Amino acid sequence: MDIFRQTFGNNDESFIRIPGAFNEEPSLDGNGGRTEDQNNNTNEPTERRNERSKSVLHFLFQTPVIVLYYLLNFIIRSSRLLKPLLRFNGFYKRKHNRLLDHSSQLNRLLENLENESQAVTSPDTNGNTDDASNSEDASNNQSSGVQFSFGSLYNPENGTLSKSVMQNSYTELLDNCGEQVKFGVIYLHDPLLDNHMDYVNKILCSETFVNMVKKYQVLLWYGDVTTSEGLQVSNALKIRQYPLLGIISLKAEKKIELIARIEGSITNYMPQDLETIFSKSYPRLIQIRQQRQNVEMQRLIRQQQDSRYQDSLRRDQQRETERLQETQREQTARERETLKQQWLLWRKRQLKPEPLSGEDASKVAIRLEDGQRLVRKFNATLPTEEIYAFVELQLHGLLDSEEQALPVEEPAAYQHHYDFKLIIPVPRRDLDLSTTISDVSGIYPSGNVVMERLNE
Repeated sequence: MDIFRQTFGNNDESFIRIPGAFNEEPSLDGNGGRTEDQNNNTNEPTERRNERSKSVLHFLFQTPVIVLYYLLNFIIRSSRLLKPLLRFNGFYKRKHNRLLDHSSQLNRLLENLENESQAVTSPDTNGNTDDASNSEDASNNQSSGVQFSFGSLYNPENGTLSKSVMQNSYTELLDNCGEQVKFGVIYLHDPLLDNHMDYVNKILCSETFVNMVKKYQVLLWYGDVTTSEGLQVSNALKIRQYPLLGIISLKAEKKIELIARIEGSITNYMPQDLETIFSKSYPRLIQIRQQRQNVEMQRLIRQQQDSRYQDSLRRDQQRETERLQETQREQTARERETLKQQWLLWRKRQLKPEPLSGEDASKVAIRLEDGQRLVRKFNATLPTEEIYAFVELQLHGLLDSEEQALPVEEPAAYQHHYDFKLIIPVPRRDLDLSTTISDVSGIYPSGNVVMERLNE
């Protein structure tokens, strides 16, 4: 608030009262009167108007700022209080999503049915053990067909049929029935009915039903009509009474239909009816499976044929590529051999004759790889490459031949490489191509060299 006072307060220092200060004495005019009283009387209306203007401006500017300040303060404090509520709301949403999950709903339904089934099929809790009641219970159990306990069949952990019960949604049941070409049994349970355990005890836990599930490899899907998904399935199948025991099957290649249903009272159920329905529709499923197997076999055969064709084509292309590469190498070799022959003829033309007596010369004895020994004089001012060229021409038999129309110019785009080297034996060192003969003490004025082939 001090900020607002400093901003919109009165800046006139004459109104600031310092504790302990004395009032100033009014000044006298020339006539001996007090000038302050006269000025006050004269300026009083103007000061009042100024004070009223300032009060109005203070109200117009100061009040919205104060209201905005307290409003922002209230919003900040409220946001701090909303954080726990937001965390609680997130926890509720996560819990609500888990409740909507069919896997959680199915586990809860199976647990409730297991508890209620045990309560229905358990002995009399009043302790009646007379023979009449026992015989009556035995006859009732035999007539109801209860051969197994619900937990031993459908318990998610160790139940006999637990692997047949779908843990996923109804849509995935339809997909699995279509992909695996199997029957699907849908049971919609209504816990609000008085006799809601009749289907569970007399059908789902009966030996006949269990044998049919194992025989025909039936996929089971159980739902509760009090849940959202169970109600949606009920509306999709247009169910009129509960509980419902429905059988779905693949009628065409990708069309699944509800081929049989038992709904309402248990009196509508006959064990042989389910066996008749399964046995009547099972050949159709076998036929669809065989068709799919034939299609898959044909696809595999075509895939293998295509694979073999691609392999054969790839081998042919590889052989053709190798043939073209070999042809290219042979052609390149022939062209290089032609250029080499041209270069040898040109180099023979460029070879200097043996120097005459009195000229600066070097007498070199050359031992070839076959043991042949050559002796020749070379001009000492020439590079040692002259000795290499002499040996190369000797190896190709061109020194003693008479060639006509020898090429004068060196072949273009060709660089000759000697495939041998000349070695001075003592001390052993290679004879460099660019060194002048007179600079090599091992051959000037005379010496011996040995020819050795290079390893390619």
